[in-house]
Amino acid sequence: MKNKNYQFVFLYAIGSILIVAGHCNNGSINLAFDFFDIYTFHLALFIFASGYFYKEKYESNPLKYIWKKFKKLIIPMYMVNLFCGIFILILKRYGFSIGAEFSLYNILIAPLKDGHQFVYNMCFWFVVPLFMIESFNIFIRKLNKKIGFNYEYFNTIVYFMFGIGVLCFAKYGSNIQNHLFILRFFYFLPYYQLGILYHKKIEKHDTLCNEKYFLLLFGIQFILITMNKGLPSYSPSWMQFNGQIFLPYLEAILGIAFWLRISKIMEEYTKKSKLINCVADHAYSIMAYQFFGFFFVKSIFALFSKYTPCFSNFDFVAFKNNVWYYYLPFNMNQWLIVYLIFGIVTPILINNIIVYYKEKITNILPILYRK
Repeated sequence: MKNKNYQFVFLYAIGSILIVAGHCNNGSINLAFDFFDIYTFHLALFIFASGYFYKEKYESNPLKYIWKKFKKLIIPMYMVNLFCGIFILILKRYGFSIGAEFSLYNILIAPLKDGHQFVYNMCFWFVVPLFMIESFNIFIRKLNKKIGFNYEYFNTIVYFMFGIGVLCFAKYGSNIQNHLFILRFFYFLPYYQLGILYHKKIEKHDTLCNEKYFLLLFGIQFILITMNKGLPSYSPSWMQFNGQIFLPYLEAILGIAFWLRISKIMEEYTKKSKLINCVADHAYSIMAYQFFGFFFVKSIFALFSKYTPCFSNFDFVAFKNNVWYYYLPFNMNQWLIVYLIFGIVTPILINNIIVYYKEKITNILPILYRK
């Protein structure tokens, strides 16, 4: 594609890999994880990228834009949630205890509150804050234009004030879980604005040579790690930041900056790589179905353990009761890369199957309704 931004193609691809790796104990790979903890920035990276591709032309019809985002984000979220609910319902008949009960509340309401109800689609909790951010942002910008005030740096400061306020609440507030959806929204809001700001104001000045860029980046991160007496690690999904208020944003910005430059370096290679483009094109599906890839691998081990002498120490109790159980033959962590691979390949296959049958149904329907 002529106008495709291959820097961000790589960014989406690596972001997807990082998320899957984070959910399978780093997948036996190390992509500067000793300096940049995955959970401090991987979702912020996607929010940043979404902001980068925001266009002012959307403001001509905000309701149309929001409806488009609703169809792209929320409706698929509910469809995946229903699918996972049915999947959990079937598994429970075979002794599995993972996941909540199949109910209207868990189908319709729980995805909006914490998004972890059926476990296998837990990554989709991030869809609701993204939709809220995009809806909020376009109305704020529409309002700014009406009053003749539209300054990106001012917007950035205000959005960060919202985010810092949320981190203060996470530190001193109570009943955080009851407010998760709104806290997540305000926490991630600055990253979306940073994407817009980078595209409009900063990108043209991002010309520092790689050697100085990485020396500065790792130098700052080394100081922060030393001051923190260890690598900072957070859980944005549950708004757990170890009482930190400013450091979470610093860590996320540094992580984004690191991979943004790596993506720039890899831009030319990405143009030629079908694999990288394929992973980037399926980022949404990878977010939705990666745990089915993990489940598939564990199921294969389970079958071998049950019907052959292989993998006799496979823990069936843990398999049925703990989604975070990963069987490793001979206790070799290198086997985690198998989970990583299937956590990426399986969602791509699922997506292709869905697209195939969707096209089949689309082709059949005109025949069915033909007079």
